[in-house]
Amino acid sequence: MYIPDCSDGTFCPIEARSLKPQLLSMMGFSPRQIQEHYKIYQSYITKTNEVRMKLRSIDMQGSNSIHSSYRSLKIDESQTVANGKLHEMYFDNLGGNGRTAIGKVLEIIVKDFGSYEFWERDFRSTGLASQGWVILGYDFDDCHLHNYTQGAPDVVPIVRFEPLLVLDVCEHAYFLDYGTNRNSYIDAFFRNIDWYTVNSRLQNLKSTY
Repeated sequence: MYIPDCSDGTFCPIEARSLKPQLLSMMGFSPRQIQEHYKIYQSYITKTNEVRMKLRSIDMQGSNSIHSSYRSLKIDESQTVANGKLHEMYFDNLGGNGRTAIGKVLEIIVKDFGSYEFWERDFRSTGLASQGWVILGYDFDDCHLHNYTQGAPDVVPIVRFEPLLVLDVCEHAYFLDYGTNRNSYIDAFFRNIDWYTVNSRLQNLKSTY
């Protein structure tokens, strides 16, 4: 998704990924909900390009940690890039056939959480408690899977951690279909997880598994 400036020093804008057609026919999600959510993802890509263009021309001399235009733009860049990447992972891990976890990821979930059922309860509860994102991921330091929350203003981004399954719990992800009923939205999410994508992410890790 994200590419550096071109070798000749010119600005290289990033582009949004295409929406997978099968996401428009998922059980529990209306086409309109998915399309409107996809537009929000596109807006993060657009804003990332706008911010990076401004960063190429802004005066850095007045930069400071209390308030400055440069500080504001760098915060905006961090937010738009993070949300763009997480939206891509969210859409990528949707479109499954309603099966429960399969393959290596199921084996490791059971090993690290004790049972699939406990992991699912923890993931769902994290979804109800979160203000932005729920991420099942691999921690490179303790070599275990964890369910973490990200996106709230008081939550510091986790490093040395690779997302495997991503859930967006912002209201824009479900409000058209479910109003404020986040529980039902999470039910629909679980019915549509693409566990093949989750397993593929796991296989790509440089881990001891």
